[in-house]
Amino acid sequence: MTEGKLSSALVKRFQLKESIGKVLWHSLDKYGRIGEYDMQFGDIVLEGVDPKDVEPVLEQSHSHPKQTKKEKRKKK
Repeated sequence: MTEGKLSSALVKRFQLKESIGKVLWHSLDKYGRIGEYDMQFGDIVLEGVDPKDVEPVLEQSHSHPKQTKKEKRKKK
């Protein structure tokens, strides 16, 4: 997903002017499930957004190479 619509409750909570945001990053578990998103809404970035609070608007298929724990630590 490259864009998603945030739940109305979170739009109101964070006083966002727009509900559709750009996905900047997402986590993946070992089964390929998304755990959280970092999303940008205008000039506001929300980190750790629960997938339950995001409705896909624009989806694009992509893949990720498998990483070792050592590689994950280097990227942070």
